[in-house]
Amino acid sequence: MCRAKLIASLGPSTAGQDVVITLCREGVVGFRINFAHGDETLWRSMVDNILKAESFVGRPLTLIGDLRGPSIRLGDVDNPYSVMRGEVVNLVLKDVGLSGKREVPLPLNDVYNKLEVGDTVLMNDGKIRFRVSDILRDRVELIALTDAVISSRKTLVVANKEFNLPLLREKDISDLNFALTMGFNYIGLSYVRRGMDVKIVKDMIRRSGRDNVRVIAKIETRSAVENLDEIIEAADAVLVARGDLGMNFGLEEIPYLQKKIISKSLELGKPVIVATQLLESMIENPIPTRAEVVDVSTAVSDGVDALMLTGETAIGKYPVEAVRWLRKVVEATEDRLVISKFRDVKSLSAKFAKGITELAEDINAKLVVFSIYGNTPRIVALLRPSVDFYVGTPNIDVARSLSILWGLRVYQVSASNYDEGLELTYELLKKKEEIRLGDLIILAYGLKEYEQAIKLRRVGSS
Repeated sequence: MCRAKLIASLGPSTAGQDVVITLCREGVVGFRINFAHGDETLWRSMVDNILKAESFVGRPLTLIGDLRGPSIRLGDVDNPYSVMRGEVVNLVLKDVGLSGKREVPLPLNDVYNKLEVGDTVLMNDGKIRFRVSDILRDRVELIALTDAVISSRKTLVVANKEFNLPLLREKDISDLNFALTMGFNYIGLSYVRRGMDVKIVKDMIRRSGRDNVRVIAKIETRSAVENLDEIIEAADAVLVARGDLGMNFGLEEIPYLQKKIISKSLELGKPVIVATQLLESMIENPIPTRAEVVDVSTAVSDGVDALMLTGETAIGKYPVEAVRWLRKVVEATEDRLVISKFRDVKSLSAKFAKGITELAEDINAKLVVFSIYGNTPRIVALLRPSVDFYVGTPNIDVARSLSILWGLRVYQVSASNYDEGLELTYELLKKKEEIRLGDLIILAYGLKEYEQAIKLRRVGSS
């Protein structure tokens, strides 16, 4: 299994249960459902496919639900239509646009009314660009700077402008409640602007009684980069959303921003994911470009916890091949390159985790931890151990939330106490031949700051 984990976005290309199972066999450990597309009926079927795949492959799978948040999206277009560079389309304040009238529907009054002649409007991760050429009583005329296909619900950004939109709309609150009811493990919050945005959503989750659901802050805007430290501190995990970053910043700035976000996340002890256009060409082609392979390898060597495919698996022609190629590049990178790691820890529990990690590395032992709440495994994952690291936990929600963290191989193990859990995890790993005769094993758990345990064992024949 890859140490940097693989996450796939679900969509029309991965709607079938057989495809989901195949993706798991190819190494996917987590699935993302984007609530900007589809409805609860579709999402329920996706969740059902994931849970059936989890049972089939015998390991926990992570469920991630993306809220739309204050992102700006088009309304629906009755039929997608093409636009050539230099042609004019009509941006209209409507929920549904008519292709016959070359309408681009934008159902957000606060954005529509603040557009000015000369503004640059970007869509589809910046690949589509328009300039506002005229503002009329019933429409805003846009002149195409690139060839484009206009379709429903695409993200829209106005260059060098941010709008004071509400953090969560009525739909977002409904989608959040759906995710909490269906047992999602992470909520992805789009267009985070400050740490308080994350705290508001976490408070809503806490009041629902689902304290174990964690929040991923998606870094997409200039405000997010300016307030990066406070956002990372507030979040449970961070996602480098390169598509929207590339529309809010110059493309030449994205490599620096990606490294900065990854480095700061690890420094502050938070898992970090990189997403968007990892293998973009594989939406249409069965083989990635050399540049994409280098891009993925760079992210892995920078120490990311996980890589998330978006369009490649949601709408691409080759979802299985995309995952297979992603796994191959990750494995090759981890075999040959040094992975960035941070070990500047301060709390006693973190120092305990660092101690068992470095001991395991010094004596080339496999590390086995039993955990009820997942705290010790999360710290060890951040330390990026060079040895195999296994986790047993009795809580399936904890198991699922841990599965996308770097290097963790997670199993659900039912036990009434820590000592029993540690022994049962050890026996399960022997049964699964994850540990074998002659292996040196460090067995550990951490209850509280002053209650930790560690055992050293050589696997015998019994």
